[in-house]
Amino acid sequence: MKKALKKMMIKIAVIAVFLCNFAYQNIYAVEFPKIYAESYIVIDKDSGRIIASKNADKKRYMASTTKIMTAIVAIENYNNLNENLSVPKEYTGIEGSSIYLVPNQNATMMDLLYGLMLRSGNDAALAVAYFAGGKNVSNFIEDMNYKAKEIGAYNTNFTNPHGLHNEDHYTTAYDLALITKYSLENEQFKEIASAKKYYNSDNNFYFINKNKVVYQYKYGTGVKIGYTKTAGRCLVASAQKDDMEIIVVVLNDGNWFNDSYKMFDFAFDNYKKYNIVEENQMMLSDEESNPVFAESGFSYILTEEEKSNIKVETVKSIPHIESGKINKIYGFYKVFLNDEVIHSGKLIYK
Repeated sequence: MKKALKKMMIKIAVIAVFLCNFAYQNIYAVEFPKIYAESYIVIDKDSGRIIASKNADKKRYMASTTKIMTAIVAIENYNNLNENLSVPKEYTGIEGSSIYLVPNQNATMMDLLYGLMLRSGNDAALAVAYFAGGKNVSNFIEDMNYKAKEIGAYNTNFTNPHGLHNEDHYTTAYDLALITKYSLENEQFKEIASAKKYYNSDNNFYFINKNKVVYQYKYGTGVKIGYTKTAGRCLVASAQKDDMEIIVVVLNDGNWFNDSYKMFDFAFDNYKKYNIVEENQMMLSDEESNPVFAESGFSYILTEEEKSNIKVETVKSIPHIESGKINKIYGFYKVFLNDEVIHSGKLIYK
């Protein structure tokens, strides 16, 4: 009972730190550009810091940006992405965007994932869901919704793997940012989402990415476009400059690409990533002159003005040995921006 309680408290602490890191913080060095989206959000991928947002918690339809979740769930669930598959007839001839699958066509899961992300194929989405769901599309959609809740996207609900309109199929800009932040941690997903083109001569597939971010924006790295009449033009985009990667989400935005580029420019012009605490950095000496170290590091994006308002405090707790670990815990450290805690981490003896 005590072990279970302890594990639960640790999980709560981890969630609290994550939410703190993903807190809304809109501090502008210069005026933020005019953005035409009904909802938008700009975040730092690594720390989760929100640079700017509008109606970020308002539920909206997301069209084919749905396929970000479809892709990451399939990548995590399916063992052999290069296995040759035979596409059933019922997952061909689907309305909207298509990679024009035909009944019994040979395709690997990798072919289908590139067709899903680069060409936004609705037929590819259903085929992916069928195979990655254990030949059951409904099971796969359940997995999508479970993953959303696991990530923290609590205002999201999926009824299909492609994003064609359904009244009960919705998300928020904030949730899409969370889903994308999670997905970009996966190297296979990142490779697919950033590709300009894909070619597999064995199965006769050749795809060119519809997402103009990878061509037009100097630092662009993906991720996914979407459009239906009801949802409007939707875009989730990412860009990386030096060691800073930014995610932008715009929903129902007729100026979708240009608005994204303006927000990228604002982030890169006004923020810089700083290593505030290094992993294994010596933080202090205790009463017996034993060195105490930070168990993990912490980086954060800051404006030039904010940099001088960072401070780190250490707190001593009752030392103990954690189960399965040999490090004694001294306490924890807190990182403040002005008077707000933006991160906390453990202090350990070595």
